[in-house]
Amino acid sequence: MKILSVDSSSLTASAAVTENGKVLSEGFINNGLTHSQTLMPLVEEVLSNSGIKAEEIDAFAVTHGPGSFTGVRIGIAAVKGMADALSKPCVAVSSLEAAAQPFYSGDKLVCSVMDARCGQVYTACFSGGKRLSEDIAVSSAELCARLCSQPREVLLTGDGAEKCFEEFKDKLKSVAAAEGDSKYIHASSVGFIAGEKLKKGEITDSGELVPFYLRLPQAERELKKKKENLK
Repeated sequence: MKILSVDSSSLTASAAVTENGKVLSEGFINNGLTHSQTLMPLVEEVLSNSGIKAEEIDAFAVTHGPGSFTGVRIGIAAVKGMADALSKPCVAVSSLEAAAQPFYSGDKLVCSVMDARCGQVYTACFSGGKRLSEDIAVSSAELCARLCSQPREVLLTGDGAEKCFEEFKDKLKSVAAAEGDSKYIHASSVGFIAGEKLKKGEITDSGELVPFYLRLPQAERELKKKKENLK
């Protein structure tokens, strides 16, 4: 099954075409440009490089959050548009799960962390390809406290890995951060997860594909705060 996957949930953008667990083409950008500028050209590039036409894609996959509110919406809008136009199914994938996927084969506790701003992180833990916790938003201090009881080495991945490593390294028994670009989400990982979901029938109609937010967007939080202050 040919899957076109995209991710724009954090600092980076990525698109990939995968088929039956094999990467046919992948593109990754970490240049600081807005995802609205880079994502669709990236999609066109990976389709061209794979030699596959858009209408030959069997399903579309996207990270639906948690992550950047704007970035998540851009990715979902792109996939909804393509899937709707071609009448193809969609698969929604957790950003945190996608960040952990490259490290499924190890025996470490893989902790995905994404910067949620305001002193918080989005996080979830995995081991041996299995999810150990739900996606949550907590302070980095609370996450550190939760990990302190872990007897195994903790591997941090995601765009918050380096920051958390600096905070945790003197407090945890054994902790490491994924190196280089491996800590960022790659669309091929989204595609691999989506492939497994498709086998289980876990698909979403394009009209039902929505962002997964663990917190209200900043504008809504500020409006809510103003309303509370007026009471």
